[in-house]
Amino acid sequence: MREIVAALKEKFAITRRRVIGTSIILAIIILSPILGRVAPVAFDDAKFGLAAHAVIYVIAGLALNLLMGYAGQVSLGHAAFIGVGAFTTGYMTWWLGLAFIYALITSAVFGALLAFLVGLPALRIRGLYLAVATLAFGVIMKDVVFQLEFLTGGQGGTTVRRPLLEELGLDFILNADYFVFCFVILLGVWLFDWFITSSKVGRGFLAIREDEDVAASFGVDVARYKLLAFVLSGAIAGIAGSLFGSLSFITQHEQFTFSFSLSFLIMVVVGGLGSRPGVATAAAFFAVFSRLFPGLEEYVGIIGAALLIFTMARHPTGLAQAFLEAREAKKAKAARAGELEEDDLPNVLPSLPAITVSRNGAAPDAPGPVLKAEKISVSFGGLVALDGAGIEVPRGKIVGLIGPNGAGKTTMFNVVSGFIKPNSGTVTFKGEDVTRLAPHQRAGRGMGRTFQLIGLGKNLTVRENFLLAQHTLTTYGIPSALLRLPRVGALEAVLEDRSREAISALGFERFTDTPVRNLSHGQQRLVELGCSLVTSPDLLLLDEPSGGMAPAAAESLAERLIDVRDKLGRTVLLIEHHIPLVLAVCDEIYVLNFGQILSHGTTESITRNPEVVAAYFGETVA
Repeated sequence: MREIVAALKEKFAITRRRVIGTSIILAIIILSPILGRVAPVAFDDAKFGLAAHAVIYVIAGLALNLLMGYAGQVSLGHAAFIGVGAFTTGYMTWWLGLAFIYALITSAVFGALLAFLVGLPALRIRGLYLAVATLAFGVIMKDVVFQLEFLTGGQGGTTVRRPLLEELGLDFILNADYFVFCFVILLGVWLFDWFITSSKVGRGFLAIREDEDVAASFGVDVARYKLLAFVLSGAIAGIAGSLFGSLSFITQHEQFTFSFSLSFLIMVVVGGLGSRPGVATAAAFFAVFSRLFPGLEEYVGIIGAALLIFTMARHPTGLAQAFLEAREAKKAKAARAGELEEDDLPNVLPSLPAITVSRNGAAPDAPGPVLKAEKISVSFGGLVALDGAGIEVPRGKIVGLIGPNGAGKTTMFNVVSGFIKPNSGTVTFKGEDVTRLAPHQRAGRGMGRTFQLIGLGKNLTVRENFLLAQHTLTTYGIPSALLRLPRVGALEAVLEDRSREAISALGFERFTDTPVRNLSHGQQRLVELGCSLVTSPDLLLLDEPSGGMAPAAAESLAERLIDVRDKLGRTVLLIEHHIPLVLAVCDEIYVLNFGQILSHGTTESITRNPEVVAAYFGETVA
């Protein structure tokens, strides 16, 4: 009964918030033009112009937040995309005399195309180098392209017309009317942004921001998603630029400086990377700052820089999220007070709910071994990491891969999972040669893996990580996600239910909305193992799963791994330094030494092999 009452209260609270929010939006849209006409003294045109200015800043801020806050790609050339939208609209509405709606759409398209070209280097560079590349792009656009007279009017700039709806008798010359127009565009951008974050596209962006290798291991096409983030950000920035130029009726190249780009970076960081409300609040504040504090207008750059430094030092997730961090800290403290003991792991992996998985490649019941790596050689400069090594993993078995530090175990894992391309040799998975396939493609074919340093999105919640882990099961395409077609919501509901069941199987219900970084090391290991199994992979690659665990916890983990093989029917390839765990769970063992397979056999034969004893154990086994 309590659960029913709680559910009804929650539903009522959500409904109430939606009604209030919708009422406020309708009031703004309906009352703004009326107030601008019946009470021009209190609601003068200049104030509505300032409000429109703030709305445009919010749209531009959301565009950069999509790129930096979600996908983690640094950009110092944001002003250039805004400028493209402004000059495109001016050229089409003033010089060509076309309708504003065509100019708005074209501005979005040009912004997207230009962002695609700028995003290409992001496939190979990141961090400081990417920031420098985008900075150079912004400088070139301002000092060269935006001064081409036949395109932009040169030094004098170009006139930009406002929208005109003759059928409705609206010309949007009054700022009150234009504010409503911009506000409606903002609502569309806001909804589009929500479509992104509530789908596999948004989860893919967040995974890339957290760790590109982890994202790829879950099936995210990192290169494609990076470019998509640039394209979507450029399109929205182009729309903001179109509105920006029309607001002042004229646009000039001096407006789109590096300082202008930097101001939006400050808005996104101070508001909170990835926080839609936080970025919107910060953008609106900076847009009206000079009017709110006229005496401080010339110090706005210094104040922005100071806020940026303070935010990065004290609240890296943004000032708008500071109170959320405080709330999370309280939850984390409560969680630690009642957290699971690492030597008393729950029944981690009972049967997970069935789900139809469509994969390319060989059928799951194809004859022969699940994995076969033959004559694998890998060199890093003059260092030979693997020298003709090969392993074979039979279906339904747990195979161990052991060896001294530096023997090449992790390199072999990375070759098998696609993170390293071998100099020579082949990798066959379920009868298909996957040697040249990318990690996300292998994940889509049924290969899952964990990482030595825990392959999860540490800043994402447990629920978000389980949703991300099911990326290969989200069969709808990117266009469907961006348009939020009905099948997207239906499949997302299925994935949510599957995530809840998997979390319940872990016994982690109270940690559902807890960021992974707030869990203990052992709990993070359990979440990672659960995420790697939620898609029922045909092969599970475990990289030192007992790392950091107490001996008693490792014993319990051994029982869980046996359940993975016997109850779930999964095939496992295991790297592990905890020899008792290896001997307890493995059907076969490969021993690597100096990049070559030193020995292969059953646990008994391996432990009694004098070469293995000399190379690995260091003493004779009685």
